[in-house]
Amino acid sequence: MSQSIKSWIQTLLVPAQVRRVEDEAPEHKGGIITLCILAACILWFAFSMQETYIQILEFPTRVVNLPSDKALAGVPPSKVRIQLQGEGIQILRHYYNPPTVPIDVSSRQIDLGLAAPEIIKNVSVQAVTPRMLTLAVEDRVTRKVPVHPRINLAFEPGFRMIGRLTSEPDSVAISGARSIVEGVNVWPTQTRNLGAMRDSLHAPVALSDSLGSLLVKEVSEVTVRADIQAFTEARRMVAVRAVGLPAGVAVTFEPAMVEVIYQVPLSQYDVVMEAENFYAFVPYVDILRDTQGRVFPMLHLPDGLEVRSPRFEPESLRYYDVRQDD
Repeated sequence: MSQSIKSWIQTLLVPAQVRRVEDEAPEHKGGIITLCILAACILWFAFSMQETYIQILEFPTRVVNLPSDKALAGVPPSKVRIQLQGEGIQILRHYYNPPTVPIDVSSRQIDLGLAAPEIIKNVSVQAVTPRMLTLAVEDRVTRKVPVHPRINLAFEPGFRMIGRLTSEPDSVAISGARSIVEGVNVWPTQTRNLGAMRDSLHAPVALSDSLGSLLVKEVSEVTVRADIQAFTEARRMVAVRAVGLPAGVAVTFEPAMVEVIYQVPLSQYDVVMEAENFYAFVPYVDILRDTQGRVFPMLHLPDGLEVRSPRFEPESLRYYDVRQDD
């Protein structure tokens, strides 16, 4: 009987809604608690955003009123720091969607403290840093400068580059303030490191963006080319000549023929083996300077042949029968 009375009293004192929550499964209770916390956070945020705050934010800038025949000789600040006072919701709006502060170069002295309030609304502008600017403006000139490819190449064994790196176009027109344009002699590409090459290079490479805020480039990228070919070792017997002899002087070398060992592109192997005007030589001045009785030959090549790392067997030569004819 006492247990029945206790149950009856609990029924009267505990609301039915609370009893239903207590009877629900634990996971249902957790969802209700989460919703309550979320609602509390939303209410806190809504009320806090109506309060007044002081905050320093960064705003992007842009140059305005620059005549087409003029150019800046100095880099303007890309951002300015502005101290704002106002409702939290308004400051938050400027944080996520900041307006651009204009830098009016039509006047020599630029007061950003006057420009900022014109584009920043619904809050009070307390301070601007920097506030005063002085930007040099000069006549705009245009000239062409050669392109300098900054490509670091490495090759697979047996492969080498013929000639040098080239770019198309090989020069670029730049435009800007006279004092800056006249100080630029070449325009580099961005640096690229390429390794284990075995095929010729033909790739677009972006030009460097240095001074990009002050100079305008005709193009933003070039095509870099390199002729890469397989090389092989070749051998050929050649005669040795003395060059630069004065009249009446003759020199005989021992031996008179040497074997030259060299690296050559496969595409030029037959051409080099049959080429005329392909010989070893010793300048006469080397003979005059010699004190050991031996000289070292050098290789003479026709134009257009790619011969690398030549060496001779034997490496040095004896010479004799140097005579002066009357």
